[in-house]
This record gives sequence, structure tokens and C-alpha cells, in this order.
Amino acid sequence: MANKKKSRDMQGLVVGTILVLVLALGVYGVINQFTGSKQEAADKVYPIDYKGQPFIGKENAPVKIMEFGDFKCPVCKQFHDTIFPRLKKDFVDTGKVSFYFTNTQVIGPDSLTAGEAGEAVFKQNPQAFWKYYDAIYKQQGNENVKWATPAFLVDLIKKNITEVDANKVSEDLTKKTFEKETLADNTKYNNTGINGVPLIMVNGKQIQNGLSYSEIKAAIEKELQAK
Repeated sequence: MANKKKSRDMQGLVVGTILVLVLALGVYGVINQFTGSKQEAADKVYPIDYKGQPFIGKENAPVKIMEFGDFKCPVCKQFHDTIFPRLKKDFVDTGKVSFYFTNTQVIGPDSLTAGEAGEAVFKQNPQAFWKYYDAIYKQQGNENVKWATPAFLVDLIKKNITEVDANKVSEDLTKKTFEKETLADNTKYNNTGINGVPLIMVNGKQIQNGLSYSEIKAAIEKELQAK
């Protein structure tokens, strides 16, 4: 009887050990799959089309940042107000980064109007675009209200961007001169397959939290070290 009991105990111990190992391997597999997928997402390089997009900084800077943003998006405004100035000071003005912008239209119909006005300004004076970028975010209205009207945008340009002919912008908005270009920018955003703005890319790699300066800084420094 003692030998049989001992044998049963040993069998139980072996079975228990196997179950523990199976469970442990299963948990490890899930964790590894999750962390592996997260790492793959972080390392994925998206094909970004920089050609013809507004940018500041040295064109041949070793790191390129692309912001996909909607002028009506309150989170995009938050990026503009809190993150962009630090990036400009620390990396753009020092020649390490060139910063690009692609307009997207995700909030409402007047997101398209705001984008068209930006295109009109850019076509007249590429560097003046960044005055428009600053002015429209500083005077951004409620996302649920249709505030980015031609009248509002032309008045904003008249008051803040003297290098640009506001009457020509008004004409371009009436004729929808740059509607095609603006919609093409939105297509570039849609082609990433990523939902949500601001979408920040560092050398084509997505920043998971676009409002985290430390995350963007770490990505920039990683790219600089790789050069």
C-alpha cells in the first residue's frame, strides 16, 4: 500500500509540474506576443511623402518629423501650444530636425476650409505658412462649432500674415483652388491606416503618445545615434 501511495504521489507531482510548466509557457507566450507586437509597431517605418509639404528647419537635417494635424482638433492645438515650441527650440533651430506638416480633415467640413486656406498661404509664401499655423491654433474655436469659415480665415490672415495677399486667399477659397491638394493631403494621412490626430512620425516611425515630449525626444535621439 505504501509503495502504491508513493507511486500515486509521484504521478501527481509529475502531472502538477507539467501543468505548471504549460501554464508558465502559455503566459510567457502571451507576454512575448504582446511585447513583440508592441516592439514591431514601434519599429515599423511608414512611407511618408514629404514632397511639397510645409516644413521648417534644414531640409537635409538627419531627422524628419511629420505632423498630421487638423486645425480644428483641440488635441492638435495642445501639441502646437506645448510640444511644438520645445521641439523647435531644442531640435529644429539647432539643425538636427526638419519639421513637416500635413493637413488632415477629421473634425468637420470646415476642417477642409481651414486646410485650403493653409494651402493658399503656403503657395503664396512657404515660410508664411508657419504664421498661419500659429495664428489658427491660437484662435481655434470650439470643435463642435463651424467657425473656420472663409470670412474668419481671411480676417485672420489680414491681421496676422502681412506677407500674404488675403484678398487672393479669399478668391482661392471661393474658387476652391486648392481643394484637390488639400484632399490629397488627407489621403496621405488615411494611407497610414492610423486613426487619430495629431499623428507624429519621427523618420517615418509612429510616436505612440504625440503629447509626450520625452517620447518624441527619445525617438529623435535614437535616430541621431543611428546616423
